Amino acid sequence: PVEAPGGAPPRSPTDATLTALSEAATQGRRVWIGYLDTEGRASSRIVEPARVEGGFLTAYDATRAAVHRFAVHRITGVADLDSS
Repeated sequence: PVEAPGGAPPRSPTDATLTALSEAATQGRRVWIGYLDTEGRASSRIVEPARVEGGFLTAYDATRAAVHRFAVHRITGVADLDSS
């Protein structure tokens, strides 16, 4: 699994979050997201978005090494990863 960067998870407005996720899915880029689980615990993940539809992000979660569906309203923000 890939470790998420240290520090606070990213935060961005909902519109910017949706745009960034859609662009990452189209371009095949990995991004860093902040996510709140159903109990409200914050985590951060490195994901490779596949698609954004119906209020959900379907992405390969490199942090957990599995494909996962994320509720978009629980994503607190998106940040680009430096491609190295």
